[in-house]
Amino acid sequence: MKSSAALGIGEAAARFGLAAHVLRHWESAGLLAPARAAGGHRRYGPSDLTRIGMITRAREAGFGLDDIRAMTAAADPAGRREVLAAAAPNCSG
Repeated sequence: MKSSAALGIGEAAARFGLAAHVLRHWESAGLLAPARAAGGHRRYGPSDLTRIGMITRAREAGFGLDDIRAMTAAADPAGRREVLAAAAPNCSG
């Protein structure tokens, strides 16, 4: 996908079977930071779509948004493992 072919919020949400308000919530929670086009419209590029997929899978695995934020903020694999180990007891599933 070319960067100029970024998706709008409705298209990005539909690609993952989500409502647009879910992506807006994830953005307000600090999990997403899509680019903005003229008029302030959100534009989701390839890296944003990858992140949405990762968040979706983590949610399906039972992780909360705080745990997902901590995992994505971890600078290295060891840091992510620490977050996973600490969050595992809190996960359902």
